[in-house]
Amino acid sequence: MAQETVKIGTVANDGTGDTIRGAGFKINNNFTELFARPSVISDINVIQNNITTNSSDADINIIPSGTGSVRFPGITIDDNDIKATRTNDDLKIVPNGAGSVVIDGIGFAGTSISSSDSSIVNINENLIVDGSLNAGGSTFSSPVSASSTLGVSSNTTLSTLTVSGASSFVGTTTVDNLLFNDNIISSSSNADINLTPGGTGVVNVSNLTIDSSINLTDNVIKVTRSNDNFLLNANGTGSVQVSKIDLNEGTIDNTVIGATTPAAGTLTTISITEPTISADGVTITDNTVKANRSNDNVEFAASGTGNVIIDGLKFPNADGSANQVFKTDGSGNMSYFTSPILFDVSNLTDGTATVSGGSSASQVIDSFSVSTFRSAKYILQISDATADRYRIIEANVTHNGSQAFISVFSGVDNGASDGSSVYDTLDLSVDTNAGNLRLLGTVNNTNNQVVKFIRRPLKV
Repeated sequence: MAQETVKIGTVANDGTGDTIRGAGFKINNNFTELFARPSVISDINVIQNNITTNSSDADINIIPSGTGSVRFPGITIDDNDIKATRTNDDLKIVPNGAGSVVIDGIGFAGTSISSSDSSIVNINENLIVDGSLNAGGSTFSSPVSASSTLGVSSNTTLSTLTVSGASSFVGTTTVDNLLFNDNIISSSSNADINLTPGGTGVVNVSNLTIDSSINLTDNVIKVTRSNDNFLLNANGTGSVQVSKIDLNEGTIDNTVIGATTPAAGTLTTISITEPTISADGVTITDNTVKANRSNDNVEFAASGTGNVIIDGLKFPNADGSANQVFKTDGSGNMSYFTSPILFDVSNLTDGTATVSGGSSASQVIDSFSVSTFRSAKYILQISDATADRYRIIEANVTHNGSQAFISVFSGVDNGASDGSSVYDTLDLSVDTNAGNLRLLGTVNNTNNQVVKFIRRPLKV
């Protein structure tokens, strides 16, 4: 059926238009044809500015034809996209008065985002904030990265915080068991606070005070309390090690003292005000040095070829022979020597020598310097333990500087009379050699002869 048009005449009430009844018929016919079409839903009312449905819980669908779009002034709805029609236009959803824009439970009011049911608003992906982020009384359970300014106010918990820009913590803030409120405090019971740099980095603190008593500033470590001592204590078997030290502007620089490889230390002056010093076995009190372990010796030992010097007396650095004693040369040099009875031009010396049997060669029994002594008297005891034969004799010796002379007499033994070749087991003789007069012995059998003697020389 074609559209029926209501005749309205040329001018009002000119009598050429349709009657009111006729006009009503045409209008009804037109709507009957319209609502008979499938695309028109009979339960929608358009009243003033509202489009409403007459059916309970029914949707209102505005469906374009083919590839067309639903268009409003400045707005185009294409499938599930809502976009601005004009170039560079903003897309604005503006509530009325104090209302909010609510999208699936999320409310937008001005610059605020809230939950319509007062529950948590979750942001499930990484959040990048290029401006300032102020979190008041918030809990961040996932990593937070702030490349600009992160302002944390009131009580805020951050499990993981990565800050690449400037950040401000206002109030009390807990970061993974750390409490920041002017001070850094561990909120876990008995937990340590560790400051650990990455890789080859360092923890750099320009001014640090420890326990209100030790301060580290630049290269100075000092105590802060008046009249406090400064103590360096190692733990257990450890030791305090200082690679280079200057004590009161003295010199112990580059010196290893008491280490694996000791080196000499130069100490100009050491002043100790305490009355006693104890050092691993030795105690020094006033002018007394003594061993502090029971039955310990007090030992003085020089190094290498050095000597122990006490009050100007230099002692030998090696032991002497048995029965020798010390003597001084009048210049503080001590030495070992065989002690005689001290006389003006003579002395007494004793000794022992073994003359081997089975050899016809003369062997040295004793010797003395020809430049010091002119002659000497010997008393000799000769023992042949193998043959159980013993003999004592006297011998006088002298020299003229190049030749030596001997006289043997007053012999007695436990065998035949003196002079018998059977019992004279040792023959004596003398010579000069290398500035010394030598007393020689030759054994006439195969038994060793032990000779003990006393020598009394007379000076030149």
